[in-house]
Amino acid sequence: GINAEYGVSVLYCPCAPDMSTDVTTYSDDKCLGAVAPSLELLVPVRGDKLSIEKGNIYVLYYFTTFYKGGYPVNEEFTKMYEELAKDATFVAISNEAEQEKLERFLGKQIVDENTKEPLRLEVPHVLHDEKKATAKTYADLSNLAIMSCPAMYIIDKEGKIAWRQQFLQTYMVKDSNFVAQLKHVIAGEPVDSNGPRPAVEVDEGEAADVADDDLALF
Repeated sequence: GINAEYGVSVLYCPCAPDMSTDVTTYSDDKCLGAVAPSLELLVPVRGDKLSIEKGNIYVLYYFTTFYKGGYPVNEEFTKMYEELAKDATFVAISNEAEQEKLERFLGKQIVDENTKEPLRLEVPHVLHDEKKATAKTYADLSNLAIMSCPAMYIIDKEGKIAWRQQFLQTYMVKDSNFVAQLKHVIAGEPVDSNGPRPAVEVDEGEAADVADDDLALF
């Protein structure tokens, strides 16, 4: 079915990752170990204004209301909060263009069209990212052009990014090791590593062809 207000039958969303996106977080991702950017520009829509304080663990969830493929991740984030609320602060950050759309969305009851199960976003902190300014500071750390949603970050007790994970409609929290990584951080243990990003090997003949094509542009 189509939800006219939220454009539920979304085939493409500029904030949503392409289905062929490599969702692996590699050990040489420049955001890992970096000081987490400030949350001061975020506008609270549910709960109070937040700042990252040392000694606390935070889970940041970047999402949009208009990408239906991300709705099941909302429910997964809610369940994660319900399980681990005493160990971490869970913060949902909306990249909506308009705060009013977020407010309307939070007042709706969203259900899975197939199972009729609820797809909740019931965490105490939901904030609006005006002009995606905060998302950009996080994306820049990993040299990402944009913040593709849904995505989550774990901030450790030192105020540094311990892990980030990109999700897809076909790759959700249940398909990842995100909860295990969060539990490592809570326990003060190192997170599991996927190793560095594999080097891309380019055939010398192909490289020469590319160079010739580039010269042909001038």
